[in-house]
Amino acid sequence: MEISQLEAFLQVAKTKSFTRAAESLHLVQSTVTTRIQMLEKALGKPLFRRTSRHIELTPAGKHFLPYARRILELKRESEKALQMEGMAEEQLFVGSPHSLWDYILFPAVKKFRRKHPEIALRLITGHSDEITEKLLDGLADAGILYIPPYHPGLEVIRLREESLCLAGPADFPLDKEALTPEDLRSLPFIHLGWGTEFEQWFKAAFGRHFLPLVEVDHMSLLLRWIRTGEGVGFLLQSVAEEMAAAGKLKVLPFRPDPPLPGIPVYLVLPKRKRSSDGLDALTNHLLRFFNKGK
Repeated sequence: MEISQLEAFLQVAKTKSFTRAAESLHLVQSTVTTRIQMLEKALGKPLFRRTSRHIELTPAGKHFLPYARRILELKRESEKALQMEGMAEEQLFVGSPHSLWDYILFPAVKKFRRKHPEIALRLITGHSDEITEKLLDGLADAGILYIPPYHPGLEVIRLREESLCLAGPADFPLDKEALTPEDLRSLPFIHLGWGTEFEQWFKAAFGRHFLPLVEVDHMSLLLRWIRTGEGVGFLLQSVAEEMAAAGKLKVLPFRPDPPLPGIPVYLVLPKRKRSSDGLDALTNHLLRFFNKGK
């Protein structure tokens, strides 16, 4: 099995055409065909089903597809690691969702970078399941996540707990002392899932059949909807208070029963990966930073 064969396989799977795959790879079609045939011979399985109209993956091809992607990703990461060798004493690949990088982690990582200029950082963004997969595949050294993965190959360390609050546009007309879940039923509500515990609370507070106006999967989208006056939603309190102080939105008094749950933040480390001075330094720095709040 060769890298060139995997590249040909992924392009054919993407374009569903040997001709278009050859054009993308700047090869003649016969070369792409030969590479696919050699790969199928090495694997002992047909990867594509060819008809007069189109090309589609066989069950074996569908099963092999994510592995081919991972192999090429590992190749790219190893090349980058070798390029950086000699530029720093150590490099760490750290993954986290966008919302954590944007609003929680940046100050902590910036401070770590200043304290440890000898450690090169590669910062990765993605959803929790994507970061978890990278940790298990050896493509990340550490992950910071809202939702802890339950896997025997991962160690989970609780860093801190974030509070949630209800936020609305800066000019939101508030005509009562505090809002309740019943009040939100008549407001344009923008929903962002904050994990299992929050979703359980949400169903208990609003009922299983309550349908939000809009549902988003990223805090920056939620912020845009709120700041442009399109609705209200639950934000991290630290983020909402900072933006409220700048006049960009309003923190709304909200008294639910039961009360809003906290949102834990976890550091996740692969157990099989040997510890290093850099990883130990990052772990200790994050624990100190978040325990002190700064």
